Order: sequence, then structure tokens, then C-alpha cells
Amino acid sequence: MPNPSNWNAEFVYQTACKLAITALDEQQKLTTEIKPDHSIVTQADKLVESMAIEALSDKAKNISVIGEETIKELSEAELASAIKHDCYIIDPIDGTVPYASLTPLWGISIGFAKAGYISEGCIILPGTYEAIITKDGQSYYAKGAGKLPEFDELKPISSDLRDNCDHPSRVLVINQLTAKTKTITGLSRGVTTYYSIVFPYIYLALGRMAGIYASLNVWDAAAGMAILRNLGFYAGFSNGDSVSYKLSEDFDFSTYKKGQVRSKNVMVYAKDKAFSDDFVKCIN
Repeated sequence: MPNPSNWNAEFVYQTACKLAITALDEQQKLTTEIKPDHSIVTQADKLVESMAIEALSDKAKNISVIGEETIKELSEAELASAIKHDCYIIDPIDGTVPYASLTPLWGISIGFAKAGYISEGCIILPGTYEAIITKDGQSYYAKGAGKLPEFDELKPISSDLRDNCDHPSRVLVINQLTAKTKTITGLSRGVTTYYSIVFPYIYLALGRMAGIYASLNVWDAAAGMAILRNLGFYAGFSNGDSVSYKLSEDFDFSTYKKGQVRSKNVMVYAKDKAFSDDFVKCIN
């Protein structure tokens, strides 16, 4: 794995917290638009992403930002450079529907790829004062009391929590597309769906969910992929292949001008491959 030398965890965390404050402020004066794919975008999505680009990109160091709201503006050469060198991968507000509904099930996701290899991630949940981030090969988590935690309050997550994922109370998380188009049969545990992936990523990392089965865009997936990998979780596709963590291999960038960079197959996260295979065989 390439050395993530341009990932400064504390700086990224402080940046994410500033973005969260802006998003919360903007939530009180909400305006929404409908994108061509019928999804919702708010003024906050655009503002938060522009702030992230300003804070994180560095042309002198070949550090780019790939963001949900601005990727369509990149030229092919700019996108190729971002994938070749270092880039942050931003979802300014993951869960725009709950955000626009003034419910707390949304968050800010910042992933990082070193020379095209997904290596780091940070997720902030402003509505529940939770945060998770990678640093030095580990994943750290904390829940604040009435506010987001300070950076030094984040503590390493034990990989042993992964063993809790097979408890009968743990549910499988599917995304909205799966819920609308697939049939689930023979699964012995509960199933739930979210309008965001940030909550399932954090709660799977903490051993509070059984797994995730979802078709994801790269800005949905990047941060969580790095966070879960540090904890020993299996990440693969519904066709049985394992995730490579390489942007160009795991995601289809051919449709980026349409604002879509989907995983090349449905992504599956679980404590191990056997669990992943069990989930896949129940979804048709």
C-alpha cells in the first residue's frame, strides 16, 4: 500500500468539523433543487464542497479533490491527474434527503486516495456528534456530548468489535436502489435501509450492524472503505470479487460527466467473506 504521506488526520478532521458547522448553519435557510437523476441537492451541498476544495486541494503538490457536486466540471485530463496522483474524495452531505428533512441521519465524508489507491477516510455525523477517522493504519472513533468531539478525544477502535456483527440483533443494511429492485429471501436477520451510507459505515465499524449491501458512488464509498479495511472487514462485490481499493478498478469513471461514478458491481461489506457470501445468496 502506498505511503499516505499527504494525509494529515488532525487537519482533515478540523476541516471536516468546519464543514459540519457550515452545513448546520445552512440547514436553517434551506433551498433545494432536483438533479437530472431526480436526486435532491441543496445550497449547502455546493457550498460545503467548494469549501472542501479550497481547504484540501493543492495544485503545487498534485493534490486534487473529486467531489459529488463538481466532478462533472473536470476535464478528462484533470480527472486522470487526480486518479494518478493524490486526491481527496468528498461527499459534502451524504444523506441529502434526511438533511433536507431536518433529521440527523446525514454526514460529511472525506476519503483520500494515494496514487489512485484508497487509503484513508474521515466521516463526521453532526446530528449525533459522532466522528470516525483513520490515522497511522488504525481507525479512531468518538461521540461528543452535545458537540462534535475534539480530535484528541478520538480513540482507536478495537478490531475485536467485528465479532459482534454476527449477533442475531445485528441487521443487514441495503441501499434504496436494492430495496426498490431486489427481493430478499432466506435471510435470518433483519434488514434496513438508509438514505445515507455514513451511518452504516460507522455502526458496522463498531460492530453494531451485520453488513452492508449497496451500489455506491465513489464519494459514498471511499472514506468508509479505508475505515473498515483498518479493522479487518471484508470488502467485495456481489459477483464474488474482492475490492482492490484502486479507484480505476473498483469504480466506473466513464459516466462522470453525468455525475455518476458507480462501483463496478454491488459492494458488500461484512466481518468476513463467508458472511458476505451468505448475504449475496439471499438477494435476487
